[in-house]
Formats: sequence, C-alpha cells, structure tokens
Amino acid sequence: MNDSSPNCASSQNALRAFQFVESRICRGITAVFLVAAIGGIFLTAPSASAANTKPNVLILVSDDQGWGDVGYHGGEMATPNIDKLVEEGLEMNRFYAYPICTPTRTSLLTGHISMRHDIFAPSQNLGHDPQLMNQAFKNAGYMTMTAGKWHLGRDTQRDFPINRGFDHTYGSLNAGPDYWTHGRGEVKDWGRDGRTVHENGYATDLFGNEISRLIRDRDPSKPFFSYVAFTAPHTPLQAPQEYVDKYAHIEDEDRRIYCAMVEVLDVAIGNILQAVDDEGIRDNTLVLFFSDNGGSAGADNGDFRGRKGQVYEGGTRLPAIFRWPGVIPAGVRSEQSVVVYDIFPTFVEALGIPTKLNMPFDGESVWDTLQSGKTRSRKTDILIGNSTAYSVHSGEYKLVHSNVNKNTPDAPAETIELFKIYDDPNETKDVSKANPDVVNAMLAKNRFMAEMIGNAPFRAPRGARGGVRAGGRLGGRPGGPGGRGGNAVAAGGPGGGDQVAAGPRVGGAGWSRYGGGRPSSAPIVRDANGNIVHLHESIPE
Repeated sequence: MNDSSPNCASSQNALRAFQFVESRICRGITAVFLVAAIGGIFLTAPSASAANTKPNVLILVSDDQGWGDVGYHGGEMATPNIDKLVEEGLEMNRFYAYPICTPTRTSLLTGHISMRHDIFAPSQNLGHDPQLMNQAFKNAGYMTMTAGKWHLGRDTQRDFPINRGFDHTYGSLNAGPDYWTHGRGEVKDWGRDGRTVHENGYATDLFGNEISRLIRDRDPSKPFFSYVAFTAPHTPLQAPQEYVDKYAHIEDEDRRIYCAMVEVLDVAIGNILQAVDDEGIRDNTLVLFFSDNGGSAGADNGDFRGRKGQVYEGGTRLPAIFRWPGVIPAGVRSEQSVVVYDIFPTFVEALGIPTKLNMPFDGESVWDTLQSGKTRSRKTDILIGNSTAYSVHSGEYKLVHSNVNKNTPDAPAETIELFKIYDDPNETKDVSKANPDVVNAMLAKNRFMAEMIGNAPFRAPRGARGGVRAGGRLGGRPGGPGGRGGNAVAAGGPGGGDQVAAGPRVGGAGWSRYGGGRPSSAPIVRDANGNIVHLHESIPE
C-alpha cells in the first residue's frame, strides 16, 4: 500500500489524534495522582507540634483549697476554667490526699505513703532514695518543668528541684512567701533554675505565665511533663485589689480575700490551658487538677468534718478532675475512691513509663476506672496520716486512730472512731462499739501506720490560726455537721499553723492578711559587700 494514499493519510491522522488524546489523558491522570500524592504528603506529614505522639502531662495543684471552694461545688468565687475542666473531663467525687502539704507532695511524686519516707508534717526533707515521678518521665524522654512551691527540702542545693529531675524550675522553696515581694521580709525566696530572680508581679500570675511560656517555647519534638504547684490560696491572704473588690458583698474579710485569690488562681489555670490549646496539643495532653489538702483560713470545706491538718474528710477529701479528650470520658462524675499516691502508678500504666523503684508502689493504678468512668472495689486500703493520727478507708468503713504519737508531751489518750463513710460522709456517728471485729481487723492490718506515727518526732504546733469564721466555715458550711472541725486543736490531727496577722496592705498591691511580708526567723545573711544573700544562694552545696 502506498503510504501517501488518502486512506493511509487518514489512518495516520486518526492515529496521531488518538495518541494526542491518550497523551493528554495520561498526563491528566498522572497529574491528578501526583497532586493527590503531594497533597497526601502535606496532609499526613506530622506538624512540628504533632510530631511527638507521646501524651504530654500537666498536673495543676492548688494549695489549701477546700471542697466548697470551686464553682462546681457551689462556691461563691468565680472559677470558670476549673468548672470547664469538669465539663470536659472526669470529676473525681472521692479523691483523697494527705491533710497537709509536704506529705501530699511526697506521696504524689513517689507513689508511696509519705510516712515511709519519714514525712509526717510540713517542711520536712524528702530523701534521695525514691525515684520521683518527674525523674521517671525525664528518663522516658520527656522535658520536665515545675513552677510554684517546692516544699520538699532545702538542706543542701542537691535538694533543689532543678537537681531532682526537672529541666526547668521556677518559684519558692518554702511555703507562704509574700505574693508580691516573693519572700519573707527582705529575703527573697524566688528562683529560676536554682538561682534567685527579682521579678515584679503577683505570684499566682507569674506561675501561670512561666508555665505558659515554657509550653509555647518548648522543643515540640519532645513531650512535656509539667507539675504546677500553686501557692494559692494558702496564706498569706493577699490578692490584687480589683479582684478583692469583686467580693465586696462578702462581710468576712478572710473569705473575701480568699475568694479573690481563688479567682486569680482560676485565671492562671485558664492561661495555661489556653497555651495548650494554642499549641494544638489539647487532645494529646493529660491534665490533672486537685487541691493538696483541706482548707484553712478563709476556706470552705463543705459539710465535711475537719479541716487542714486533720485526717477527717474536711482535711483530706478534695476537688479533683482528670481530662484527656477522647480517652477519658467527659462530663462524668466518678465515685471511684482514689488517693494521691495512686497517681504515679496510674500514669505509669496509662503512658507506659518505665520506672526504677527501690520499693513497690503503695498506690494502685486506677487507669481502668479513668477510662471507663465506672467504679470498682479497690485492691488496697487508703491510708492517710499526719504526725499524730491516721485514717484507713476499707470498703464501706473509715477508721480514724488519733493521738498515736508516743513522743507528744502530755498527749491525750488514744481514740479510735469508725464511720460508715458512704452513709455518713460527714462523720457524725461513731459505730466502733457496734463493730469491734471490723475495728480490730483494720487495726491489725495496718499496724505499721500506728508504729510509724507512734515513733514520729514531735513537732510543737505553731500559733493558733485565724479564728473560726461565722458558721464554722473552716469545718463546714453554716449549720453543717462539720462546723465542729474549726477548733484549733481537735482529734484527728494537730491544729495551729497559719502566720500571725500582719494587717491589710491596700492600694495597687492588694490586701494582705496572715503574715504577708513577715520576716523570716533566720538572721539575714550578707555578702562581703553588704548585699543580702537570698535564700537560694544561702543554701550550702
């Protein structure tokens, strides 16, 4: 066939047309797949902030915040951020801690009963034998940070939090620094990473700002562990004037300032949570909020008996919330009994954190109940104590064994009380005489608690706290059965402890009650040039 014939030319033209169309179709298909592939890369490639798949941990601890001192429990102070956590997380209705600060912090970070480490009272030094929770997280690749009150020892600089497994630290070593001057008298107790810093501002705001900054400035390829131990609303009672003015309708001055302090605390918590949201890591961050012990001056411990320092419910049953979107149910109230030394083993199971413990946990993991929001029987009793008394929660019963310390001069006789704590949460009816077998079994099983507390060193209580407010709010709401707990000294634990009143400080700074700016009892140390040596630098290596 002649290639130049019309039929042949027509066939060749048709072939060229087909090849052209085919080429365009193939290119189009290729382009579609290429765009899809490239798009898929951008859609599936993790962002810098999401590259880390390990969950972050944020622990928010308030100081001396009573059961009734949150909005969701009917408190008159504004706590919208804490209340929002309840809506978004799991409300723990039976969360327990020790009745005083240093034992609670010890139990939180070790997973142990604090008495195992000779911690019975405030300001005692936690030894270096136990692995702390933050150390375990650091070893697992987490960036670790803390802000707030340390209160776990300062005998040497080795005791500083910067030398105990935290990468970043900020705040005070002791309890109760002035919220505005950040120390006692002329001596500053305010440091960053182990060195004194001089900064202006209200302490609660500064803690919230520090952690927010660290979250935003962190290395996003690493997860973070953040322990925020606020000093609020612990004494001295001080708050910015504009917040105090919001509660002018409250006649009691202590309560008025206290409510203002709690609202500022809530704002600081909100700022930290906003930093988490701004970083796009809300769904990958496990948040825990709780109070370290029952309330004291200005506080409301609900209808519960007792207060800070006592092992009754008013000193130990506290507001607490867990939030982890998509993992922990939201808007659910859990009746599961949980104690502060359960947190470490719970996080170990939830997040797969390896540990190097020198003794087993006293606490038990309650991760199964946090995931389900349901309740189960505990595998272990809840054991809580102070320097003179302890309590045992076992099933439906709670035992209170008081005046145990053999080293207490002129100690009153030991007392034993038994309550059906689910039926009688305000501890109004002692059923010990009707249940001697239960009492004997609980005493025998937990004899080691009586032995440890019985041999604890005696510490004389400090001066009596500010007087009990109208209605006995320190021990319960007006008319409630807990009102008796407001006594300065009562069974179940020592009374006394807040600093003496220092009078109001008004104006731009705010109100100050119970020891604001009170000088330390220790002499002021000065260097060769006459400059004050502040607390962090005064501690020996």
